[in-house]
Amino acid sequence: MRIKWPSSEQLLYLANVLADKWWFKQQPKNLRSILIIRWDEIGDMAASAHVFGALKKRFPDAKLTVLCKPFVKSLIEHDPSVDEVLTDINAFHQYYDAVIEMRGTWKTLFKAFRYGVKYRSARAEVRLRNKGNQLHETITNTQTVWPVTGEIAIPQTQLFYSEQDKEKVEQFLDTNGIQNFAVFHAGARRVLRQWPKDRFTQTAAYLKEMYQLEIVFAGTEEDEKDIEEISAPLNFTTYKFTKGYSLSQFSCLCEKARIYVGNESGPLQIASAMGVPVIGLFGPGVPDIFYPLSAKSVVLHHVLKCNPCDQIHCVQPDNPCIAMISYDMVRGAVNEILH
Repeated sequence: MRIKWPSSEQLLYLANVLADKWWFKQQPKNLRSILIIRWDEIGDMAASAHVFGALKKRFPDAKLTVLCKPFVKSLIEHDPSVDEVLTDINAFHQYYDAVIEMRGTWKTLFKAFRYGVKYRSARAEVRLRNKGNQLHETITNTQTVWPVTGEIAIPQTQLFYSEQDKEKVEQFLDTNGIQNFAVFHAGARRVLRQWPKDRFTQTAAYLKEMYQLEIVFAGTEEDEKDIEEISAPLNFTTYKFTKGYSLSQFSCLCEKARIYVGNESGPLQIASAMGVPVIGLFGPGVPDIFYPLSAKSVVLHHVLKCNPCDQIHCVQPDNPCIAMISYDMVRGAVNEILH
């Protein structure tokens, strides 16, 4: 019989659970410094940002520091509850009264011991407690801080941008004469999460014809080739919000949009946090966990028996689950939201 050994990530989760149970303390009365570790991707951070305000409300005199990956920094650096953002794990080189480990590494765990952190909580314990019944990511993140804050309400995630961000977005819109518009994000890290490009083309044409909406394609510079392919068949001008724009500026853009259409990805989580109605196109992702929470949003998701999968190897490559979302389904969702 072949033995299946636990992965490094599973071992790290176990180490976090044991550390919080047997070493670190919880339920502090007062804190002067808090480090939140969210060494993760864009969507994960967008679904975490609501805890910053909750921590600040519970401990208003504490200095709140967030440790995150460099490319995520602009998403949270304007949050009034955040006092400092670190983008290098080596910058964790001092004592903090409390550490909230929403996603860390072996190195961040060892540093908590090394620098004598007194209070600590990690999302690993929440994941273990809810194993087999995984909660929406915003709820998981809220419950991660409960050992430090006590049981708090779950607010809608809120993201912040600067006045300079607002000016740059308004300049983009004014220069291109854009007033009413839809934001499209056709990218995703995994190919199996990417809705067929020709259906994005059809959807863009429908929004332009039926609702007179301009189409703004958002993404990174790497997405521009796909954006060109989607836009090429259209007989009207579309716009690119890609190179030279930050995540906080993308947040501002989403807030001003009438509707957002996109694959399961980090930008979808940002759009949801900014309150824009979202059409979320889901493929192999786990149901519910990252569904948008903004009002009037619609999720299209064919959950097959093979879900969840590794999102790399498809058991039916000729008809993957993301391709089962038809253009007509999206058109119906558009009408549901905009009518």
